[in-house]
Amino acid sequence: MTGRSPIIRGLIKLLALTTVVYCLPPQRSHLTEAQLSTLFDSYPPFPALDPNYYSTAKADGNLSAQSASDKIDESNDQVVALLTPLLIPRAPGSHNATIVRDFITGHFNGLSNWTAVIDGFTTSVPEYGGVKGALDFTNLIFRLTPPGSDDVPSRYLTLVAHYDSKLSPVGFIGATDSAVPCAIMMYLAESLTPHILKRWESDLGAIADDTGIQIIFMDGEEALVEWSDQDSLYGARHLAELWESEKKVSQFGRLSTLHDIDLFVLLDLLGAASPAVPCFFEITSWACRDLAETERRIRNAGLAKTNQQKPFIRADNVMTNVFIDDDHRPFLRRGIPVMHVIPIPFPKVWHTLNDDGAHLSSEAVHDWAVFITGWVAGYLGLGDFL
Repeated sequence: MTGRSPIIRGLIKLLALTTVVYCLPPQRSHLTEAQLSTLFDSYPPFPALDPNYYSTAKADGNLSAQSASDKIDESNDQVVALLTPLLIPRAPGSHNATIVRDFITGHFNGLSNWTAVIDGFTTSVPEYGGVKGALDFTNLIFRLTPPGSDDVPSRYLTLVAHYDSKLSPVGFIGATDSAVPCAIMMYLAESLTPHILKRWESDLGAIADDTGIQIIFMDGEEALVEWSDQDSLYGARHLAELWESEKKVSQFGRLSTLHDIDLFVLLDLLGAASPAVPCFFEITSWACRDLAETERRIRNAGLAKTNQQKPFIRADNVMTNVFIDDDHRPFLRRGIPVMHVIPIPFPKVWHTLNDDGAHLSSEAVHDWAVFITGWVAGYLGLGDFL
C-alpha cells in the first residue's frame, strides 16, 4: 500500500481510476457450519501458519494434523511451516526475494494439477542504494483450471497479495505487509485442491462452464524511494498491461486474458489483532457480505480463535468514498471487479520494524486463514465434496 497518505477521499478520485466495472451476480453457496468443521478438522491452519513454527523438513507441502509440539522428523507427514519462511526482508531484486520465490514455487509444484506462469520483467526505477536505472521483478501466477475448458475458457477467482517488502527501514520484514496474506494463499491452495478436483471429477458434464482459481504473488508493490504512480505497484502495473494486451476472440465477450478474472480479491495488512475490514466497492459488496456470513458461521461453529464483540468483516460498512492505493488499482481502472480485504485503520505496526512475527496475533492469523479459505470453498461450490 501507499507510502504516502494512505486514504484518498472523494468520489472524483474513484471516478478517475475506474472504468465501467462488470461483475457477475453472486451464484455461490455458503458452507454450513458442519461442512466448515469437516474442512478445518481435516486441514487445520496451524501449525503451518503459526508465527512460532519453523519446520521446513519438506518443500512440497502436504499438511497433516500433527501439532507443533510433536517431534520434528524428516517423514512425509511433517507439517511444513508456510509463514515463518516468509518472515525475512525480501526487497525486489534481493537474494532473499529469490529464496521466497523458490519457496512459494516449490509449494505449488507439490500440489496436483496447478500450473505456473512466471512473469519476469525489467523496468526503470529511481536510483537508490547503488541501483541505477532498472531492476528485475518477478510476478508468480498459479492456476488450477477445470478440465475441458479449452472449448469454453475458464473464469478465475483470483486471489492476490504482494510478496516483496520495503527497503526501509533497514531490516523491515512486513509480516502483515504481506507475508501473512501470502502464507494464507499457500495454505488455502493446499487445503482446497483435493476438494476442488473431487468436485470437477464428479461433475464432468458441466465442467467446461466452471470457475477455476488463480493465485498471484505480486512483486514490487512497495515504493523503492517515495510512493508515486511511477514508484509503486511495479508488478501489478506490468501484469495488468500485459494481460490487457493478450487479446482473444471469445463468444463470451472476454476480449483479453485480463477479462478471465471473475473476481480480483486483494489481501493486505492481515495478522494484527482486532482488525476492521469494510467494503470499498458497492458493486462487489455481495462478496463482502458472503465473506462476513462465512465468518459468522465459523464463529458459531466454535472454529475461530479470536473472541471479540465485533467481526473482522464489517459488511454493513460500504466506504465508497475511500480509496486505498494498492495492487488492485491497475486492474480496477480496466474494469475488473475487486474486493479489497484490508483493515481500516491500518495496523499500528504498519511500515515499522515492529511489523514482524513477534508482533503478529497468532489468533488473528488463524482466523483470517479459516475465514478466507471457508469463503473460497463456498465460492467454488465445494460443500458436498469435503
